[in-house]
Amino acid sequence: MKKNAIFTICAKNYLAQAKVLGYSVKKFCPDCDFTIILSDEIDGQNLMCNDFSVIEAKNIGIDNFYDLAFKYDVIEFSTAIKPFFLKNLLSEYEKVLYLDPDMVVYSSLQFLFDHLDNYDALLTPHLLKPYINYESATSEETILWVGIFNLGFFGIKNSEIGQHMADWWMEKLKDQCFADKEDGLHVDQKWMDFLPALYGDKVLILRNPAVNIAFWNYHERKLFKQNGHYFVDDTKFPLAVFHFSSFDPFDIESVAKRQNKFTLSTIPEFREIFENYVDELKKNGLDKLSKLKYKYNEFENGIPILKLHRRLYRGLVKEGYSFRDQFSTFPGTYYNLLKKNGVSLIDRDQKLKVLKKTFGENPPIFNKIFKALILINKIFGTNKYYLMMRFFAIYNRFENQTFLIKDKS
Repeated sequence: MKKNAIFTICAKNYLAQAKVLGYSVKKFCPDCDFTIILSDEIDGQNLMCNDFSVIEAKNIGIDNFYDLAFKYDVIEFSTAIKPFFLKNLLSEYEKVLYLDPDMVVYSSLQFLFDHLDNYDALLTPHLLKPYINYESATSEETILWVGIFNLGFFGIKNSEIGQHMADWWMEKLKDQCFADKEDGLHVDQKWMDFLPALYGDKVLILRNPAVNIAFWNYHERKLFKQNGHYFVDDTKFPLAVFHFSSFDPFDIESVAKRQNKFTLSTIPEFREIFENYVDELKKNGLDKLSKLKYKYNEFENGIPILKLHRRLYRGLVKEGYSFRDQFSTFPGTYYNLLKKNGVSLIDRDQKLKVLKKTFGENPPIFNKIFKALILINKIFGTNKYYLMMRFFAIYNRFENQTFLIKDKS
């Protein structure tokens, strides 16, 4: 049996990031096999990945593959397939690490593989220190929702317990890998909150600050450079894995899209590492690869698949309906059912995906809506207004709007 493997998962538009990660793995873990799983399809494109093993997810043996590819968006799908390929690797390797494509390795990871001599799984928490006066770029409420551990990194051993963990995780992600606050789900990640409770001392919670440093923990970790090498907090912690999560390489100053606390002006010690990362991305085809379309974002006729379509599909499947050829548009398909019922919403420029793109900040139409609600409360009374709001709270979820499909034939 082979010894160590590292893998990552991404769509085509993140291949520049995956390649930079891959080259860093080759540099610091030369004896470790590295694989890129494409949660997408090559679709005749030149991916410029000759130095790496790139495998389309549809070829790793997932049952009901297109059901997963359709009901999940690109992030949900890319995370849902982790344990499926993990199972493949555990049939060949003793130890496996997963790293997100927007990570980079800066020193040897042998110490992580060594940990797997004594533990069956490795996890990294978002935060390592408790704060009375909390200062992170990410709120504690957000971390409570997305999960205590960040699954941009994990490690697992090919043992009876490791195999059981992978099977358990895989079963959950077949149907419950949504980013859905209502259901308390956050893709593959939230499930891992269970791991220390279910498997006890077989799970190592890594408290090494040099692993998985990212915008949610910049406030608690000090990055510095000494003799040409990066360290975190202390020279006994050489930087191992940096996570450029939510980073837009075309807007380097902002550091991460999902926060407004840090910029390169407020954390100048990070400037070099970010600028070098952008240089490496550009060398690895960022400009071309970042523009490639996600195969599973459209029906076969080019009509974009929206959240409404995916979540309504989820609701219908939950009610017992089944569909084949989810991306097809011929008679008898899901698309045809949507069209027949007048629910084939079209949003080619993706404006409806983000309300701010459609309406802007504090749009006048919101004030009109608020005035209308005040009028409804005044005319019908607060009791009926309350019941109406309760109704909308339940049925605002697209999964619960299967009543839109009157003709299900």
